[in-house]
Amino acid sequence: MAANKASVEEFSTQLSAQIWGHRFKDGQKGPEYVMEFLNVLKGTDYDFSAENYYRVRSTGLRQFIFEGDKEGAKSGVVNLSNEQKESLYKLVENKDELHVIRDFFRNLEIPLMDGTGKSANRSWYAKTLYPLHESLLFFELRTLSKNNEKSYSYERNFFARGGELYFLMLSYGTENNPELRENIQMRLKELLGKNKAIENIVSKISSNLSEVREDKKDYYPLKKSEETKEYPYLPVTNDPIYEEFAEEFDRLINMNIDIYELFELMTSLITFQLGRYMLRRAIVHEGENANFFFDCLDAQVGPIQKLSARSFSENELLIKNKFEHFFEQTFKEKIYSEEYVTSNLPVWKENPDELISILGLTRLSKVRKNKITKVISKCSSYEEVMTRLFTVVKEIVSDQLKKHQLSIVRGLARDGGFGGFRRGSKYRYFMSDAFLQTIVFANLDPGTQMEYNVFLELLYDKYGFIIGEVQAKENGIYEDSKLNVSYFQANEYSLREKLRHNGILIEYSDATAMIRNPYEPARQVVE
Repeated sequence: MAANKASVEEFSTQLSAQIWGHRFKDGQKGPEYVMEFLNVLKGTDYDFSAENYYRVRSTGLRQFIFEGDKEGAKSGVVNLSNEQKESLYKLVENKDELHVIRDFFRNLEIPLMDGTGKSANRSWYAKTLYPLHESLLFFELRTLSKNNEKSYSYERNFFARGGELYFLMLSYGTENNPELRENIQMRLKELLGKNKAIENIVSKISSNLSEVREDKKDYYPLKKSEETKEYPYLPVTNDPIYEEFAEEFDRLINMNIDIYELFELMTSLITFQLGRYMLRRAIVHEGENANFFFDCLDAQVGPIQKLSARSFSENELLIKNKFEHFFEQTFKEKIYSEEYVTSNLPVWKENPDELISILGLTRLSKVRKNKITKVISKCSSYEEVMTRLFTVVKEIVSDQLKKHQLSIVRGLARDGGFGGFRRGSKYRYFMSDAFLQTIVFANLDPGTQMEYNVFLELLYDKYGFIIGEVQAKENGIYEDSKLNVSYFQANEYSLREKLRHNGILIEYSDATAMIRNPYEPARQVVE
């Protein structure tokens, strides 16, 4: 059964990569997208024009920090050797100081949660630390055992997938704006280079554990290379949305706050941007749009909660329909004409594996191949191939396609703080405090302000956010819902209160309120 599932998943992954890009998979958490992106950027020496990047292992450092933690699925734990411990003791006057250092680093571990709000189950070599300094950036590893000897290599299947794609999005988004590119590069280099004390400690620990310092030779491609088949891939490189992403990201990181405070905001922004990108790529027909109706009343008002859940479901339907449409296109490209089918149908009946190979399904299980074989043996015309065979192949692959892609969309919403569910209810859109702050800071330069109603209209025009009466009427959701206008007014009032509570709205009167970014611009702060 596992092999069957894997082969179908492989096929579905290939199709989804052509829609959204290589390396979007479920299971990845919001903070990991950010960490991957920062790792990749650091590995290019903060250069968006780079075509490859290097990776850092920091194996010894992580073994020291997470000693005693789980290692893999066989109940093992990571331990330093006595020789390694004795080497570390030379760094301090007494052993207790070493425990203090370890506790400091362990407290920097980034908490990862699964869909139910429980801690994600990660082995020590898959854990990450808040990037207070670039020396705390490293790539996920995996264990290898041969002749009872244990070694570690990079985990390509998990780490550096969404992060690589986000790097490419900002790279393409700043291609025609050198000043914007330079601002982002320099600001992140500044943020990740400030805490020199951490760098010194990390350097001493790594040296004493005889850890080989990376000399930038371990390079991996960011763009297509003749030397390797494995590289991140974006189906579209000239989408104007990438420039929007870069501008929003630049505004966010150029507030005068440190990387620790920024991290949650960066997670919200990047996951939201990736969610927007996926929905944008899911649009099939001109005029379709992905709108977000936000429940700002904390699921306390049934009709508003239902409208928000419906909005979420409609956006998921865009994903499903894109699968259906793209699969149909792919099938028709492979079975491209009536003449082709008519001339090859006898051959396919005699040798079904040839057809299975043409469809790209050679790694399907024997049971699934037999289904295709059975159907093709009964097809006697082009029409039957395009209906009966199409339906069977679609059933084989579409469930996995939908399942995994929808999981990604839900994970992005949940980890970004712009959606989720309560037990017994459907997924819906809402705004966490972090997401609310992120949206303000991504659209208002530090130290600037905007009229509240103008801000709501901006969110509607740019993102399709529907919250209050004006946007609900403009969108048509007000008329379709048959709800009293007071529901939408209450929803908007609740958002206004959340903004005020977060210190990003100033009320001058019932009729006049201003959204503001209270932070100073980082570049104007004198150190």
